[in-house]
Amino acid sequence: MSEIKLSKRLAAIAKLVPQSGGAADIGTDHGLIAVWLCLRGQERVIAADINREPLEHARQTAKEHACEEKISFVLCNGLESIDESAADSIIIAGMGGELIADILAQAPWSKKKTLILQPMTKADELRKWLFESGYKITHEELVFDGRLYEIITATGGEDLPYSPAEYLTGHHELIAGDPLFPQRLDGLTEKLRRAIAGLESAAADQAERLHSQRELLDELLKMQSGAGGEK
Repeated sequence: MSEIKLSKRLAAIAKLVPQSGGAADIGTDHGLIAVWLCLRGQERVIAADINREPLEHARQTAKEHACEEKISFVLCNGLESIDESAADSIIIAGMGGELIADILAQAPWSKKKTLILQPMTKADELRKWLFESGYKITHEELVFDGRLYEIITATGGEDLPYSPAEYLTGHHELIAGDPLFPQRLDGLTEKLRRAIAGLESAAADQAERLHSQRELLDELLKMQSGAGGEK
């Protein structure tokens, strides 16, 4: 049985999955995380995808590592055909934040589970949806793998309110100690500066948005200064 090699992004996601209980990898693609979990000794593993072809790729990956019989392969949209009792942890990675939120919205029982989420875009909108929908983010992590990725761990519960900048970064107390946080702040402040420059040359009806963007930049700069990243 050969060892499976994960990218830095996938390895960071997989290592956040609690080893006890069952785990469901939604949008499994080639099944790399599912097979890694199986080889680690996960009690139960589900690999799910909306399309048949990636699910067959996942089955082939499992076969190559002699764990095809230990993984349940499910063809379904999001969580719609996942047995709630079989999954204690749910991984949804490599999708946009809006799609992740939509998948969770269709399965309110996901509040009882440990969620490991890796949005490719609109992480701020995902955090806002989680907060407004009765989920609590318990862990934030950054990983660099060609670009910077955000990984969010959440479960059901009442979270603390977010400031506007924290929707972009995650709660400060959860992410400030991450060694990649200063790099993340650099990227966010640079993007905001460009947006503000564009608004300053736009029509007068953008004044309100310009004001809110300037306030957001000020908050990020305060974080940046505290992280030792202000230049």
